Order: sequence, then C-alpha cells, then structure tokens
Amino acid sequence: MIDPKNDILWRVYLLYVLMLLFGIAVVIKIIVIQVKEKDELLEYAEKNELKIKDVNAVRGNIFSQNGSLLAISIPVFSIYFDAMTVDKDLFNKQVNGLADSLSFMLKDKSKSQYVGMLKKAREKGNRYLKIARKVSLKEFKRMQTFPIFKEGKNRGGFIAQRSYVREIPYKELAKRTIGYVNETENLYVGLEGAYNDYLRGINGKQMERHVNGGFWMPVPSIENIDPQNGKDIYTSINIDIQDVAENALQKCLVENDALQGCVIMMDVHSGFVEVMASLKYNEKKRKYEEAYNFALAQNVEPGSTFKAVTMLALLENNPNLNFSDSLDLGIHATKKFYNRVMRDSHVINKGRATIQEAFEQSSNIALATLAVNAFEKNPEKFIDYIYKTSINKPLNLDIKGEGKPYIKYPTDKTWSKVSLAWMSIGYELTLTPIQILTFYNAIANNGIMVKPQFVKEIRHGNEVEKIFDTIVINKKIASEHTIAKLQKLLEGVVKNGTAKSLNKCVFPIAGKTGTAQISQGSKGYDKKNYTASFVGYFPADKPKYTCIVVVSNPRGEKYYGSSVSAPVFKEIAEKVYATSLGIKDEKETYPVSCESYAEASLTYYQDAIDYCNMMNVDYLDDDLSSEWAHITPENSNKVIIKAVEVNKTKVPDLKGMNITDAVCLLESMGWKATFSGCGKVIEQSVEAQSVLEKGKTINLILNL
Repeated sequence: MIDPKNDILWRVYLLYVLMLLFGIAVVIKIIVIQVKEKDELLEYAEKNELKIKDVNAVRGNIFSQNGSLLAISIPVFSIYFDAMTVDKDLFNKQVNGLADSLSFMLKDKSKSQYVGMLKKAREKGNRYLKIARKVSLKEFKRMQTFPIFKEGKNRGGFIAQRSYVREIPYKELAKRTIGYVNETENLYVGLEGAYNDYLRGINGKQMERHVNGGFWMPVPSIENIDPQNGKDIYTSINIDIQDVAENALQKCLVENDALQGCVIMMDVHSGFVEVMASLKYNEKKRKYEEAYNFALAQNVEPGSTFKAVTMLALLENNPNLNFSDSLDLGIHATKKFYNRVMRDSHVINKGRATIQEAFEQSSNIALATLAVNAFEKNPEKFIDYIYKTSINKPLNLDIKGEGKPYIKYPTDKTWSKVSLAWMSIGYELTLTPIQILTFYNAIANNGIMVKPQFVKEIRHGNEVEKIFDTIVINKKIASEHTIAKLQKLLEGVVKNGTAKSLNKCVFPIAGKTGTAQISQGSKGYDKKNYTASFVGYFPADKPKYTCIVVVSNPRGEKYYGSSVSAPVFKEIAEKVYATSLGIKDEKETYPVSCESYAEASLTYYQDAIDYCNMMNVDYLDDDLSSEWAHITPENSNKVIIKAVEVNKTKVPDLKGMNITDAVCLLESMGWKATFSGCGKVIEQSVEAQSVLEKGKTINLILNL
C-alpha cells in the first residue's frame, strides 16, 4: 500500500522540477533572444508591427527687409481612407457621391473607377487606402466637405497626414541668394544653407503601427515626442529693389549679349546687403537665370575699378601728391614698361593731363607711371599699403562659396618686372565683385570697412532670439586725408570723367568705371572679351548706399563699364532714391521750391505744408486731413493749398510731380511704376483718368 504522504511529496517534487526546468528554459530563451536573435526579431517587429518614425520639424521661414516671405514651408497632405470605420448604410448611400467628388477634383480616375476602388477596399477590410498625395491646404479643406469624408476620421474614415514642402513665393527673384539645402548630397547653398541650423528645427518621434495594405498608422505612445519647429530668419534683402535690379541687369545682359552679370547693393554704414542678383545665360534653356552666385564666387581681374586702391597707396606714400600736377601721357596713348606695351582707351588732352584728369578719364598709363615712379625700387611697400586695407583677406561671409582674393607679393614666383605696372591698373590679381564693393563701401564710410551681412534678426515666433550688429573688419583702411582725397576723385569721375552720364541725376553720385580684358590663361588676353564694371555710392555728399554692377563678356557693340554697367547702376539708384524715406527726408540737401510744387498736378499735402513753414511762405489751406493737394500761387509771398480727392479707380495725372511722390501714389493705388530720366514727370504711358487693371505697370518719363 502506497503511503499517501510519500505520494504527495513525489508529485510536489515532480512539479517543482518541471517548474525549475521551465524557468531555466525561459532564462535560456531570454539569453538567446538578447544575444543571438535580438537584431532579427527587432527587424521583424519593425517590418511587421511597430516602429518609431522621425517627425520632421516645420522649417522656419525666411523674410525680406519689409516682412515679405522669401521662403516658406507650406503644408501638403497625404489622404487615406479607413473603409472599416464607416457605417454600412452610410457607405452604401454616399459612396457614389464620394467617388464623384474625388474624380472631379483629382481628375486621375473616373467616377466608376473610384466607386470600384472604394468598394473593393471595404470588402477586403482595408483600413488605410491611399487616396492622394501632396494635396494642398485648399484641396484638403475641400475634401473635408466630401460625402462620407465630412463625418471625420472616426465615422467617415478620413485620414490625413500632414507634411511640408519648401516654396519660394518670388520664384526666380533672389533665388540663388535664398538658396536651398540638400542633405542627401551635402549641399548647403545661400541663406538656406548658411542658417540651416536655425531654420531646420528639431525633429520629433512618432510611434506607428503596421496595418494591412502596407501602410503605417500613427498610434499613441509614451515614445512620441513633438517636433520643435525651426526659427525664422529676417534678412536685409529689399525685395522691391531686388526686382528692379534683376530686371535692369537682365535687360542689360540681353541688350549687350553678355554671358553673365551681377548687382550688389549694401548699406554704407551697417554693411547689410539689400540687393544681390547674379544672372547667367543657360544655353540649354536659352534664358538668363540665377544658377550661379557670380557676385560672391567669381574671381575677376577688376581692371580700372582697382585704380582707387592704387591711388590710396600713392596718397598714403605721399600725402602731398598734387592732383593738379601734369603728366605726359603721349600723343599715341601708349607707353612701354620694360618689354610690354600699355595702352589707354583714348588720347587725353592731346597727350598731357593732370593727375585728377587722368584718374577721371581712367588713364592706364598715368596710374601705372605714378605707381612705378613711387614703388619700383620697393614694390613690397606698394603691396603692404594694399594689404593694410584688408582687401586681400576673405570676407568670411555667412553664405558659403566666396572666392578667395588673390593679390600677389613681390616674393611670389609669378612676380615679374611688369607686375607693378599691371597690378596698378587692376591686372595680375583677382577679386570677387562683393570684395571690390566692400573696399568702395569703406571709402564711402570714411575709411571704416564693414563686413557685408544678409541677416538682421533670428526669431522664434514673436520672440527675437538674436540680433546681428554691424561687424567692423578694418577701423581705418587709410588716413582721413587719403579718404577725403579719394572721395573727391570718385565724385570727379561722375562730374567730368568716364561716368559723366550719371551726372544728370538729381542727386550726386561718386564711383569708378572699369573695363578689363578677360584673361585666356597661357594664351594671354582676348581683345574681344571684357568685364565691364561700375562701382560707386550715392548720394555722394551723404553716402547711404554703395552698389556694384559687373557684366562679363558683353559681345555686342558696347563693352565699356561706362556704357554697359553704369546705366544699370543709374536705374537702381534712381529707384532707391525715389522710394527711400531715409534719402527723401534730407530736403535741406536737395530742396524743392514752391514754384515746382505749383507746377505739379498733385503734391503730397504734408510736404507742401512743411516746406512753406520751413521757408516762411504764407499759405491758406482748406483741409488739414487731406493726403494730396494742389498748390496755386496767390502772389509772390503767398500760396493756396487746396485739397484734392484722388479717384482710386482711375490713373491719376502725374505730370509735374517729383518722382518720389509719383511712385508712392501709384504704388498706394495698386499699380507699379518704372521711370527713366531725372527730375519731374513730363509724360506717363497711361493717360490720366484711364481705367487700368491693378498690378499693371505705368512708365514715367522725367526731365529736369
């Protein structure tokens, strides 16, 4: 007979052993999973059940100087349909209506095809049927009103996944300056690339579950992390003047059959760049486009624009250099320096001219002769004066791609007996357009060289996180005496010299033309290929802006900087002067008389009042609240200021108005304005009182 106690103990021991073996097996399996099968199982789970997906942060926006959007991330939606959440009766009743709406909007399938696709999805239990991708916000909101979809996600099976695409509202305008980012190819171009760390934000995490049909559905999880959106960049780019600059540059390139060109304009005192345009001809597309940042990256031999640097060195070496001293330039406009002949473009004053006249007329022979006479025995001294200005150093701009300046030293292997003479007129050295502009900006800024910058602020929402202050590169590129002398010389170039065509503007301009043959390497210089430039600042007596225009390889009849590049500078400067309050407000410099007000059909009301008060002219006015007025002289000491109501639906009579008031009036009424000439409006392309569609352009002709 079996002892009951022993029987129970035997069973307990057996159960204990079995549980121990099971526990050991579990531990062994855990170890195997952790050590051997971990990666395989994780991969299986990721493919078949759950995974954590990166959620991209919304990229920050890029704004222009006046708050216009230069680059923005706009939402697009991928639309899916969960057929199993929809009530059977609702589905059967409204599936035809949904199919009809989808077919009408998307236009990729017929109504019957959509009906078949939706019914098939329901039969198969598809909970994630793809409907459309990259649906715009407007289309998304419209789809939310469709039959079935309007019931929402839980009852109508409407699933929308939002993502973002980058859009440039102004399309080609400033496209290269704005730039782009392609992290796959490691490309960081323009402002997008330079400030990518601020713009991109911080990505989040989202748990997703695999569902039938090969799709992944977001699910709640403690692993989920919301993304932190990128910060916004507020630039110094003036989009209105950028538009003027690109149009003027493109017109110039077309007229002169040029390969490429650029325009840069910067604020004299702060260094903030307000315009940067680079256009190059695309042979395949047969058009000019911003595909290469010529302004920033292209090293060019500056030619005659470098003569201001040479003159700086001459003045620093000899402060008593007398500009009235005369030079023998020769009646043939040629001179031999060692074994090489240098030529002037024309004979100046029958072969004899003062230093000032020679500079104003851009004589190669004069500048080379002065440089050789002063530095032939010690060329290192000439280069040291140049290096002292910092023009030989890279600007280290935030936007990548700046070309490296090349100004060789007498100890370099490429230095020869003619290097001093040819470097003095801008050859055997290379600079980028923005480096040349920075030097001239220092002259306008009384010797203070500031770094060109493109971004003023970085904001996160409405909170300003960073403000960019002016960066001084060189506190004093030369003595005050030298800078003052250079300023007078550059004013003389416009008043009496090669840029005399700019002297017709109502505000003074200072600057220098440049025409340089393009090097063909070992083949020397091709007399058919030139770089035409003009660089200067305005108003010359109170500099506000510096601007450079460089046109490469003009293949038409004109190739001089005075005839190719200077007109582009003029068009930009006139537009800036007409629309810039900072310049316009300096009435004491460029006064307008009451007689000129009286000649205008319309006058800005407050300007007339202010002028009469300033000049102690008596006046009668009938409406202090009016914006526009007409002035009628009553006698020699008194005028009548009569309010004028402007009909906003018709083109106003602009004759007699100053260009500032005319442009402001047109733009406030919804039209654009272009103009040519200087002075007051004498003609307008659209007759007064005409009805014209808003947004159209009215051309104005000015005369003094």
